[in-house]
Amino acid sequence: MWLTGAGCIHLHTAEDGQAALAVLKSTPIDLLVTDIRMPTMDGVSLVRHLAEIENVIPSILIVSGFGDLDKREMYSLGVEDFLAKPLVQQEYLAAVEKALRDRSDLWIEPLRFAPRQSLLLNGGEIGQTAGYDSIQLGRGGFSAHYEGSLTLASISFRCSFGNGDRAIAGQGHVRWQSKTDQTIGVEFAFLEEPSRSWLIDDTTASNARSFIPG
Repeated sequence: MWLTGAGCIHLHTAEDGQAALAVLKSTPIDLLVTDIRMPTMDGVSLVRHLAEIENVIPSILIVSGFGDLDKREMYSLGVEDFLAKPLVQQEYLAAVEKALRDRSDLWIEPLRFAPRQSLLLNGGEIGQTAGYDSIQLGRGGFSAHYEGSLTLASISFRCSFGNGDRAIAGQGHVRWQSKTDQTIGVEFAFLEEPSRSWLIDDTTASNARSFIPG
């Protein structure tokens, strides 16, 4: 009802994860909104199965009344946002609009309040998968090796790659930090030019599946 009222025309529903997976395999879908607790196949299993198929991964929103999700894994599998129950209409529609927005319209405006945390990283080649200097890019953020301590809050960052001819600079939100392997995951909120342009081009061309690589 909320989505129809907001102007969404092509809506599909499924009673559980297994039924949803069948739709996703046969129908181009732009956005998947899934609950966690469902019969037959739950939302976590659905997202894991979805990552294994060849189709383009849609934007994914997870709805849950539980706080025991491994958000690092979910971000790495393409989940963009987590909505708590009970749903608030304004927050729900805002999350849907953001997930469906054209990438060229994202990351234009700086955060209203300047972050108190800052991060400077120098990495190897873009997309490097091993080594303490690796910085992994997803379609909505990055992960990197970091030995310091951060809070799950807003942050200013600058990440340089290779010989320094490319960098990403802007603001974002620390979404997870692992002390086990000393890595962090940061979601983009604002990107300076020219990093915004080349990053959008690169992630679109590569069909990046992870929202924030794990």
